[in-house]
This record gives sequence, structure tokens and C-alpha cells, in this order.
Amino acid sequence: MDAVVAEAAKLGYPVNEMAIGGGSAGGCLALLYAYRDTAESPVPVRFVFEAVGPSSFYPEDWDNYGLDKPEAQAEAAGLFGVMTGAKLTPDMFGTPAYDAAVKDASALLWVTKDAVPTVMAYCTHDTMQPFKASVRLDRALTENGVPHDCFVAEHSGHGLQNDSAVYRQYLETVLEYLKTYMPPES
Repeated sequence: MDAVVAEAAKLGYPVNEMAIGGGSAGGCLALLYAYRDTAESPVPVRFVFEAVGPSSFYPEDWDNYGLDKPEAQAEAAGLFGVMTGAKLTPDMFGTPAYDAAVKDASALLWVTKDAVPTVMAYCTHDTMQPFKASVRLDRALTENGVPHDCFVAEHSGHGLQNDSAVYRQYLETVLEYLKTYMPPES
């Protein structure tokens, strides 16, 4: 981030606050930076917006792959280990040790009352990032009193492609968050 700020300054664009966003893996990274890294960010993060970014890794949420089944626990540990970079074993599921092992890749586990406002969109037919995992993030933000809007695309897979009205609402809400959390200087 320091390099981005320095390059922007060289080009005549002072960066003194930001919104961060992304989609899919980029959405996951945006959430992680917004919730985990904001305190150390050289530029204050005012809000995060993302679509279909994985935010948690619990086998029961990934039933579209069958990872909720007892006989698939080894496969779940393997997949989530690759996705999070953690050494996982099936006996860790449901324990504090599991949460600790996946925390650096799981935005859900970084949500506190101080998390930045969030705009997010998830799809009920997503086979890449199961919808059930997004429900946990929405609930955590609500429980912590974090301002957020969650858009649900009920006819789409991993990209809001079949819900143009929902996508339009999502984009309009991002613009409203810009006006609210990053108003133009007068």
C-alpha cells in the first residue's frame, strides 16, 4: 500500500483515505484487508465492497461439494488447507484450534464492532463460494453492529449474471457508501 500511495503522490493524486473492493478471490482479499489490516494501513479504509468473496471455511457450509458429510472430512481438510495455507486435519473442525489455523484467510473471524462498513453481494446458486458461508458473515456484521448491506442474487452462480436488478442495486449502494463514508471535499 505504501508503494501505491507514493506512486499516486508522484502523479499528483494525494491518497488520504480509501474504499477497498473486489470480486471472488479479490473480494476475499478486500475483506481481509478491511477487517484485519485496517489498523496498520497507511491510508484509512472507510468501507469495503465485494461480491462472492469467500469469507469462511466451515465444512457444513460447503455442502455443495459434499464436504459436510463425515466421510468427506479428509477432503475438506485438504481443500481448506490449500485455500488457507494452513496444515489442517479433520479432527480440528469445530475447535478453537481450527479457527486459529484458518483465521488469516477467513475474514469472518476478524469481524468486530470496529469493522469497517461493508457492501457485499452473494449468489444462492454459487458453486465456487457457497451461499451458506456468506450467511455467517452477514450475521457477524449484524451481531457486531457494523453498518452493512448484503445483496442476495437468487438466480445467479458465481457472478450475479442472472440478477441484473440486484447487481444494479449493489452498485448504487456502493455509490451511496462513497457519498456517506468518503464525501467529496468542498
